[in-house]
Amino acid sequence: MSNQRAGREVNPNPLPRERVSLRKTAVHPEHHRSSARREIPTARQLGVRPSRILLRGLMAHCPACGGRYIFKHWFMMANRCPTCTFRFERVDGHWIGSLAINTVVVFGAMLAVLFSTVMVSYPNPTPWWLLWLVIAIGALGPILFFPPSRMLWTAIDILLRPLLHGEVDPRYIAVDPYRDRPPRT
Repeated sequence: MSNQRAGREVNPNPLPRERVSLRKTAVHPEHHRSSARREIPTARQLGVRPSRILLRGLMAHCPACGGRYIFKHWFMMANRCPTCTFRFERVDGHWIGSLAINTVVVFGAMLAVLFSTVMVSYPNPTPWWLLWLVIAIGALGPILFFPPSRMLWTAIDILLRPLLHGEVDPRYIAVDPYRDRPPRT
């Protein structure tokens, strides 16, 4: 029997000849002109070294501008920096990182005190006051390190995820990826 009916060729296979992929194919960078802006590291955007940003966070200052008076009380923090209007909670669940930093620093301090005291008094039994010292560090450490841990985590966050357009007052931005981009050729 012929595979032609009324001048048309009939495909005996019910599947189409060419399968269309539903996956997006990668486009070579030279062939694709994107309107997305290049990410510029935060330290370069702000015009400071990364160590300066981390030091600002450790001192419980705004990591973006170095502004003070972030904390109204020991546990109450402003939503935005009063100097550069930087919003501290950039994503939901942002403060879980500061909790982790606080825990690691306090446990590290407890371990350092315990290890150094045991090494100094090695042949003799461990002194009884060491237990009370470690308990005091474990109880007071998280409270005392609370403000620096929150701002240190914010500093780490802006170093890992560059600032977006409009997150900081433009007066504090040295290199803006939207304003200071090279012209396209």
